[in-house]
Amino acid sequence: MQSQLQSGLHVFQLKNFNLETLTIKSQALKGNPWNDSVVRHNPVLAPKSKPPRDGYPVVLVLAGFTGNGPKYFGLRTFEANFPQELDQCVSENRAPLALYVFVDAMTFWGGSQFLNSDGMGRYEDYVVKELCQAISEKYPAEQLGKRWCVMGGSSGGYGALHLASKYPEKFSTMAAVAPDSFFSMSLLPEFYVATPTLQSFGGLSAIKKSLSEGEFHQRRDAHSTLNAIAMGLCYVPRPGKSSEPLWPIDKESGELITSVWKKYLSHDPIFFLKNRRKKVAKIKNIYLDVGAFDQFHLQFGTRQIRETLVNQGLKIAYSEFKGNHFDIGSRRPPIWSWLKKVWKK
Repeated sequence: MQSQLQSGLHVFQLKNFNLETLTIKSQALKGNPWNDSVVRHNPVLAPKSKPPRDGYPVVLVLAGFTGNGPKYFGLRTFEANFPQELDQCVSENRAPLALYVFVDAMTFWGGSQFLNSDGMGRYEDYVVKELCQAISEKYPAEQLGKRWCVMGGSSGGYGALHLASKYPEKFSTMAAVAPDSFFSMSLLPEFYVATPTLQSFGGLSAIKKSLSEGEFHQRRDAHSTLNAIAMGLCYVPRPGKSSEPLWPIDKESGELITSVWKKYLSHDPIFFLKNRRKKVAKIKNIYLDVGAFDQFHLQFGTRQIRETLVNQGLKIAYSEFKGNHFDIGSRRPPIWSWLKKVWKK
């Protein structure tokens, strides 16, 4: 028998990549309302081979709600995880050799939507101003704005749409699978699940306490409740008390408070993409994908996004698969094949 003691955690090996961690002590996240750590650990798959003259392309991977960059690296039973599957696709010439950066943007409530919010923190600035700069400084990356892609599914897809449509000079390529959208169907129903739970606990502070003690997340209604709270904090924090979201429905009658709901809708991609028409036109490559049986009805929002982009005269790659929201992890290889194709041009 032979044995070896190694520092760090070694659970799998990759043929084409070294696994590294880009740690950032963020200034942007200082003073965030939930005292979430300003020290962020972003796993990086760095190619082992010598970089090309212009540097490697860059892919930022954004996780969905309750997910996070480091979580992609856990071993899975009976199937490859994200890095293993990507490594295999690169070996088979079905994915581009690039720097893949898995963004650490977790919050106490389970997500940040990768935007700036008084209710959650300045995660947009953290990604755009700090993480992108650190990648450029620490790695042989292509110039920011050339072959830089932001990709994600669900809330990660939302983040990809948001960041690319606001900063096309930085992210020339964008891929979104089942992005959060069409809030009237995907988000509003969550508030009707969350409202009685919020009332039974006696308010947000009691739910926060239960969550801190490791109890709340085990409830059947936990995901919907946390989703409603987190999205409210990200999109419409209460003025003067940003640690609470403005609730879009009356908690007794359930009636929609239209003045508040309009504020939510301003963050819905089916609307903000129209308002960012000039910037959206500067995105060079756009990929959209969604399951036809999405539990959050995101197929309808994604179809509306497609229609908006096509009506703006943009050429996009679009596909639908016969699956649901919890199948979106299987949709990564098509993205990588598409990336390899568009980046060859």
